[in-house]
Amino acid sequence: MNATFWAQLDARIARERGEPTEPAPGVADGPLVADAPSPAARSEASPEPDPETPSRPVADWSQILDTLSAATVAKQAQDQRLHQQSTACETLAADLEAAQQEIRTLRALLEEARAQAARQVLEREAEADRRVREAQARAEAATLRAAAAEDWLKRIEQASRDLLPDGRHAAA
Repeated sequence: MNATFWAQLDARIARERGEPTEPAPGVADGPLVADAPSPAARSEASPEPDPETPSRPVADWSQILDTLSAATVAKQAQDQRLHQQSTACETLAADLEAAQQEIRTLRALLEEARAQAARQVLEREAEADRRVREAQARAEAATLRAAAAEDWLKRIEQASRDLLPDGRHAAA
């Protein structure tokens, strides 16, 4: 930065502290003065600082620069932490979205499996009912055939008795 800026800043700090202000070399009414001596000329004009003149502005500037440096480092550290937190949040959000998508997929598969199981249960029940009806029909038909066979056997027995002579009829 240029010397005029630093001189103005030193003067402002001195005013705020209530210290007597001396016009800074090269500073008049404005930041740039055409007839201000060059920095080389100023250094030749005042070879040594007056030992009675306080060196507070230089110390103040050191403290201000230290404070600014510390603030800059703290801001950078905070920015880095915020960036890391942001990255972590984005990663977690992506993981959450992936997990939610997986849950939706698994729920859809579960519903499909339930529907398929329900269809299979209905099919098995229908098949079992059909087999039971067929078995009942076969059993009923077998019972009817057995009854018809018994009836025929009785008729045959009766007919064979009727064909035998009377004496043998009693022996049979």
